[in-house]
Amino acid sequence: MENKIFESKDKQVVPFLLTQHDIVFLGTHTVNSVVFFQFSPKKLCIGLVNRFVSYSAPLVQAKELLDAVETFRGRIFEAKKDGYVV
Repeated sequence: MENKIFESKDKQVVPFLLTQHDIVFLGTHTVNSVVFFQFSPKKLCIGLVNRFVSYSAPLVQAKELLDAVETFRGRIFEAKKDGYVV
């Protein structure tokens, strides 16, 4: 069965996906001190990321994006505090 989870560690992609209402944030996991954020559905995530990198992504409210950046940073900070990231 194909993996239906999209993973990213990208500091721009992750906050963008966190703002998308059709995307479900599933959580994080750490591999070799790298925190990966998991989202679903994978196919929709890939489409949105492709639009994001080609400058054709849906517009996002500034406050919503800034909140998502803080969520991203907070998860990284927590992983460092818990010793998962060096």
